[in-house]
Amino acid sequence: MLIEGKVGIITGAASGMGRAASGLFAREGARVVCADVNAAGAAEIAKGVGDRATAMQLDIADRRSCEAVARQTVERFGRIDFLVNFGGIWDGRNIAEIEDEHWDRILDVNLKGSFLICQAVTPVMIRQKYGRMVLIGSIAARVGGSMGGPHYAASKGGVNSLARAFARRLGQHQITVNSINPGPVESAMTAGWSPQAKADFVRTIPLGRLGQPIDIAAAALFLVSDLASWITGETLDVNGGLYFG
Repeated sequence: MLIEGKVGIITGAASGMGRAASGLFAREGARVVCADVNAAGAAEIAKGVGDRATAMQLDIADRRSCEAVARQTVERFGRIDFLVNFGGIWDGRNIAEIEDEHWDRILDVNLKGSFLICQAVTPVMIRQKYGRMVLIGSIAARVGGSMGGPHYAASKGGVNSLARAFARRLGQHQITVNSINPGPVESAMTAGWSPQAKADFVRTIPLGRLGQPIDIAAAALFLVSDLASWITGETLDVNGGLYFG
């Protein structure tokens, strides 16, 4: 098993990619903290995963909440070997439709939240001289977004830069930090897309389908595992060939 004996936090665990990762990581030998603002959803996922999982409520846009989850994970398991931050929100508003509150909410959750949860686990990983962090950007960060709004694209571009900044500073402690840019994935974020919008996307994807949550979870597993021990500061595009850059 790729991550036998490791302990880590998966945010956004109540649905989509976080849900898929929680099950996959547990099957690969890890003990997983399923963290989500939706406490009931996180508890349901942890129950389904089994005795390798535990649920915690987490609002990644709140510093105290992030610090509490990091502290409780250490109290329970003694360490934090990995963090995969699937927590995030999506907004398709266009330029003229974006008010201050829309901008602030997207940036608070997607970018500030990524920083806060990484900051919370950093001291633990430094003490261990070991850690893996994986942040989730978006293809919108590369191409400016087509379904996601400009504020969403900006937040995810910031996530990519944030991962590189953490990687630069934490490498001396044997901590790797990478990001993944998913293409369009069948998830709660795309559930509201029209069949036509999905069909239009599929026609542009060389592999001929939208992504599934497990596709992104598997990429995160690789980056968390020791197979990727000499990879840091990178952004892995996982999109079926929609974007090659």
